[in-house]
Amino acid sequence: MRILIATSTFPLRPDDGLPRFVLDLAIALAQRDEVTVLAPGAPGVPGRERWDKVEIRRFHYFWPRHLQRLAYGDGMRENLAASRIARLQPPAFLISQVAALRRLLRDGAFDALNTHWLVPQGLSAALALRLGPRCRHVLSVHAGDVFLLERLPLAGLLSRLVLDSCQAVFADGSEVRERLLRLAGQRPSAEVQVQPMGIDLERFGAPLPPPAAQFSGGYLVFVGRLVEKKGARFLLQALPAVLERHPDLGLVVIGAGPEEQPLRRQAAELGIAGRVRFLGRLPHTEARRFFQHCRAAVVPSVVDSRGEADGMPTVVLEAMAAGARVVGSRIDGIPDLITDGENGWLAAPGDPSDLARAILAALADANPSPRAAAARESAARHDWREVAERYREALHG
Repeated sequence: MRILIATSTFPLRPDDGLPRFVLDLAIALAQRDEVTVLAPGAPGVPGRERWDKVEIRRFHYFWPRHLQRLAYGDGMRENLAASRIARLQPPAFLISQVAALRRLLRDGAFDALNTHWLVPQGLSAALALRLGPRCRHVLSVHAGDVFLLERLPLAGLLSRLVLDSCQAVFADGSEVRERLLRLAGQRPSAEVQVQPMGIDLERFGAPLPPPAAQFSGGYLVFVGRLVEKKGARFLLQALPAVLERHPDLGLVVIGAGPEEQPLRRQAAELGIAGRVRFLGRLPHTEARRFFQHCRAAVVPSVVDSRGEADGMPTVVLEAMAAGARVVGSRIDGIPDLITDGENGWLAAPGDPSDLARAILAALADANPSPRAAAARESAARHDWREVAERYREALHG
């Protein structure tokens, strides 16, 4: 079977630290099928290349090309907020993606199309398939696009237009699924199933040597974009209460984004700057190393000021697969994976006191941690081989 995957979030290089879950899905599918990924172009990146068994095609959506800003780096929302040029580019992006999809579908004789994000990829596919040629369409819905679409005019009409073009729909969390169904205003013809992204259990579980010593008492680790919905500021607010019991502990922050400088200032104001290290964006191998040797991984996601939240952060699965104790927020898709006190710990979102309580409970767990062992067993159910098989069934029809 020939599969085309369309996405707006995709690494520029295989291990550049950008989210790679679409790439990992493509690699897993490519073990048995022929897979092509269509992603936005970027300065200095080839328009066509092959990674592993996956062919990568990139389309350009603004001229001159070096001014392409909409689908670059950490995400469209951040780029729209930060760049006036990016705000001019959504119409050109949509038109260019529709044209690129039509061209590939016409020339490649693809059997199935998998799009990630309802807007713009799902919408682009709905338009391209109406214009022809047609093939089976499987949509993968993530939290950000549903929350964004809820704020747009004609949101219900747009969602129904996209869903009507699909033969199967995957939502990355139960809350995302329910919000999508409310948004569409009716039960779509294609069933909407909850299906988080996957994890390469073998890769994340393969032992790595510890990173250079960070703190004498070990460290907590946060991995993610430094944006409001990731909740890092609540983790900083929780840290003083944790340090009262574990004064030699520290926090390692891996990631980049517009919140970095405010977070650095917050750490200084709280008097904990010496216990927090900001390492920026690191290759995935380094993130795995920090997960494997941390005292606990913390995922303090929240609903941000614009009503957006994570669906099911892939970092939860990554930490679980690496054998870490995992503390997460009781929000959206995280409780789909973590059962409090069984394979991890949950805290109320945006509540530093409750987050500190959950972190202290994780730190008090036995060593080796039975909760961490249970977490790895839970992650095994989402190994990419298993997830790819569910996608393959939907794509085959």
